[in-house]
Amino acid sequence: AKTELYRELVAHLAHPGARFERAPGARGLVMEVVTLRSLNVVFKLIRDRFLPPKRTTRRQVMAQYEYVLKRDRTGRLCDAQEFERLAVPRARVPEALLAELRASAPSTVREGAGPDGDGRVVLQHCYVERRLTPLDLYVRGVDLDAAVAAVDDYGCAIRDLAASGIFAGDLLLKNFGVSRHGRVIF
Repeated sequence: AKTELYRELVAHLAHPGARFERAPGARGLVMEVVTLRSLNVVFKLIRDRFLPPKRTTRRQVMAQYEYVLKRDRTGRLCDAQEFERLAVPRARVPEALLAELRASAPSTVREGAGPDGDGRVVLQHCYVERRLTPLDLYVRGVDLDAAVAAVDDYGCAIRDLAASGIFAGDLLLKNFGVSRHGRVIF
């Protein structure tokens, strides 16, 4: 699956109009999240320093991803593919976005030359997950019945996670997303 995802990414990056952009939703305290509009995934980079009130470390965040990978996620957590040294063409990363990423995750974002001498942005470490609509944005953009159904499923997601021994640290709506099938996922 990881190889197929990488091949799909390379194909999308071959299009001249492909550009990375900040993913929709509120900025996170722990992660920077970017996406390609043409690809149904997000790229999550761990910040070097966390904004208050977060009191965690990069190592603890990575350990949580590893823990979740090995657990029964009851269909309520995104599958994440971990990538190291993921190189993308420099021309696909707008300067303003690159500056933001360099400022918040300097140990993760590097620039260098590719094999053919063109510029590259290398993501030293990132997680790639399928793109979801953040729950807070979703409930603002749908009719009342759909919003009520999503909030009800949000409660079910919390229950399902707790039943499997996973307790979300932050139960903020922005930390949950709605899949294209209407399922709420942490």
